[in-house]
Amino acid sequence: MSAALFISKDDSLASLLLNHGIKVSDFILLSFLSDQGAMGVLRLARVSGIEPEATLQGLKRLSAANLVLRDPAPTDEEPDSIARLTGRGEKIARRIIDQLE
Repeated sequence: MSAALFISKDDSLASLLLNHGIKVSDFILLSFLSDQGAMGVLRLARVSGIEPEATLQGLKRLSAANLVLRDPAPTDEEPDSIARLTGRGEKIARRIIDQLE
């Protein structure tokens, strides 16, 4: 969905995104993590359709906002870190998704 669709759906949603410093692409990452649970960063980039570098930048913003944690890779054989929502991230994601419904 485009930013225009989000804004046209509900002005307060746009405010919520802006108030939390969340870009629309960051919200997409937040949404995938909320829907599908923790996953590797490269897999998140693939399933979200967001370039890996942009995914990493988005995760850094979400991490700075205390919405996402990145855990080290579970094994040496899998070099990809794991992204997961914090409790606050879950709450914010649910709030945004509820406004879309």
